[in-house]
Amino acid sequence: MRFAFGIFRLQPAGGLERNAVEIARLLLARGHRIVFHTTTGGESVPAGAEALRLARRGATNHGAMKAFSADFAEAARGFDLTVGFQKLDGLDLLYCADWCFVDRKRPFWQRWLPRYRTMAALEQACFGRRSATRIIALAAPQLDAYRQAYATPIERTALIPPTVAPGIRAETRPTAEGKSAFKAAHRIDDDAVVWLWVGLQPLVKGLDRVLAALAKRDDAVLVICGADRKNRQLDELLRRSDYAGLAHRVRVLGMMADSGTLVGIYAGADLLVHPARLDVTGAVILEAIVNGLPVITTGNCGYSPHVAASDAGIVLAGDFDQRAFDQALAAADAERRSRWSVNAFASGHSPELYAGLPRAADLIEAAGRKDDAAWRALGQNGRSLPSRSPA
Repeated sequence: MRFAFGIFRLQPAGGLERNAVEIARLLLARGHRIVFHTTTGGESVPAGAEALRLARRGATNHGAMKAFSADFAEAARGFDLTVGFQKLDGLDLLYCADWCFVDRKRPFWQRWLPRYRTMAALEQACFGRRSATRIIALAAPQLDAYRQAYATPIERTALIPPTVAPGIRAETRPTAEGKSAFKAAHRIDDDAVVWLWVGLQPLVKGLDRVLAALAKRDDAVLVICGADRKNRQLDELLRRSDYAGLAHRVRVLGMMADSGTLVGIYAGADLLVHPARLDVTGAVILEAIVNGLPVITTGNCGYSPHVAASDAGIVLAGDFDQRAFDQALAAADAERRSRWSVNAFASGHSPELYAGLPRAADLIEAAGRKDDAAWRALGQNGRSLPSRSPA
């Protein structure tokens, strides 16, 4: 079959983009044809796939997304299936990695703004009862929020397992020698505790909360991956940190698209700190766990239950409290981190942690064949699991 993939930006470092590329690779191996449609990037598409660059139109981000939706619909005519990785109008299938837009708390007057109306309309086009778009969701709380907002028919939805890529896991658990080598390479004292923060959205993923905690801990060094100094939010946070005297205890490594490099960073760090305000899944949580890196995170991340289930760190429940976060970091002493690391790496043997992307490829094939029975069987019939709403 011929599948048209629509993704607004195809940057190599983003989790959504990596998932799209891996799904394409799986489908190519099954003999299908994949054409990516994007406004930016495309160099990272797998061998055998094509990348078609669509011009970015629109003076605002929401205007550009609306224009991309129309351009993709036109360019993807004649394909067996149109697959969107953002909410777009007229999709056959949406791989949904976002939280429900209209569910988020905001002042009532924002509903009258052009951005709100545009994004809500694109979401309605996918989830509304009149839509025919099939939905692949990544986490039960995420799917619950959409159902509550739109009463989306259950037969159009599918819920997949976690989406850890097999290549992201090291063969062996981190060693003291490896951690020492990592610290030496990044000019970090050997007795320092290395906190790792990974993300592209500094405020959404709670980097400000991490920096606030760092200011109270002289024994810790923070390594930042994903965002770089070109990110305005990151630059502003780091300038404030400079004023607080933290610059010598922060290392910014930028985007890490290569899985081998990421594995090395997980092995070199002592603790993943992920106090996100909202994270549909938190793929970085599972990537850390399967590499034996303990985690401290917030309970409003879709994958946070895996931390508690594997006894691989601490999950902060309820509304975020900075003092509770600081206390959790203080409690993560060397003995506990060692125990958590053993538990985390052991949990990485579970095949279910790696089943999400192959399941997504199976669902795309079923949708392309219009095989409703296979869709229902593969997608757990869109059933929701016990969930926690975001704070």
